[in-house]
Amino acid sequence: MAPPRRKQGQEWLDRYPGLYIRARDGMFYVRHPVTRKQGSLQTTDRHTAVRRWAILQQMWEKARTDFDAELRAGNLAVAQPADPATRKTLKAYLREWRTTVLGHSVVDGRVRWGDCHILSQRGRNRGRPIAMTTRTDYANDAQQLEASDDADFTLADPQVLRKIRRLLSPWLTKPTHYNGLRNTLSRVFSHAVQDGLIDRNPMVDIQKASEPKREVLIPDDAYAEITTQLCKHEFNKRTMDGTWRAKICDLIYMMSQQPIDVFGLKEDQIHDGEGEFGEIHFARHKTGVPIVLEMNQELRDLVDWFREWKRKQRIISPHLMVYPTYFDMRSRSKPVKHRFMQLAWAQACEDAGYKGQYQLRDLRKKGLTDEFVSQGENNKGGHETEAMRKHYRLIRPPERSKSTLKSLLKDASAVE
Repeated sequence: MAPPRRKQGQEWLDRYPGLYIRARDGMFYVRHPVTRKQGSLQTTDRHTAVRRWAILQQMWEKARTDFDAELRAGNLAVAQPADPATRKTLKAYLREWRTTVLGHSVVDGRVRWGDCHILSQRGRNRGRPIAMTTRTDYANDAQQLEASDDADFTLADPQVLRKIRRLLSPWLTKPTHYNGLRNTLSRVFSHAVQDGLIDRNPMVDIQKASEPKREVLIPDDAYAEITTQLCKHEFNKRTMDGTWRAKICDLIYMMSQQPIDVFGLKEDQIHDGEGEFGEIHFARHKTGVPIVLEMNQELRDLVDWFREWKRKQRIISPHLMVYPTYFDMRSRSKPVKHRFMQLAWAQACEDAGYKGQYQLRDLRKKGLTDEFVSQGENNKGGHETEAMRKHYRLIRPPERSKSTLKSLLKDASAVE
């Protein structure tokens, strides 16, 4: 094939086969004599470009000479088809896993969900498709990792561990999120193992980030001041009665469960005729451990308060905690969201002078600690290990015992 004709004023390039000038910015580039692939020389200077072109010509010529020598010696093996894992990048596989395995896609800016092919591996849901909240978390993590340029390496890259650590490094200062991304990547690589693309999951060699242990016990007086602020709800430039918000905090504290198990509470889970004051039956969302919580008079009164509050507002809902009727049509009578109460609690803490000191999740730890001090050994938190029970107990009361021993000394008069 005859070489392309040079543009006017560039005839001098004929002395340098494969050397060209890019029209839009004057940058020199070369074209490989065999593969025809192009590569920029990163310069607009003629002399620099010619010097770099000459170096490349020597490299290409040596490579061709070595190839011919191997071919003549009969040492070249028959070319084998490339392993798919050496071609597929983690970035591409993340997207494939998210769309085909999770069933998550974005069409015209809207999220679409298809069938999910991941099964739960623990708890009462073992062997069933994972929960939608988990699917959403995995999808968000996958999209965040896909967007990183550091994910553009192949699954079988010999330096895969180093590149995974580099990919995760921006989140090292946020250990909780870092560990979440690590968990998602472990799922992805496990699927690659099942697909036969790689032999083992490299994430077993990537350690979790150490999360600081939160040991915050909200004092009773601080809790009272914060919930007092919650009783005043500034909404659409009006001050409304926000007692229902303070009562929700009381319910989280008195049930001492994770927020997802409290906010999801429905009236049919409250069994009025069982026990002295009734019982609340539910299963922990995280582990599936079933819990029967016997209510005392205070918790019974609190549950009845929410029922009466709904009745007065003529709200019909299976959920115990709902937004009041002064909310807009999109929210009123709908179940209260955890995120809403997190923001309300944070604002109340700031208004009460405790900005950033206490979090809504601290109510669970306060409840389990106070319960332990009050009744001693129990498993109100529904934990499967002793270590997790201790994790939620910030105060350990002194061990009590009774002395029943008698003196071993003989009567003093007998000694005389």
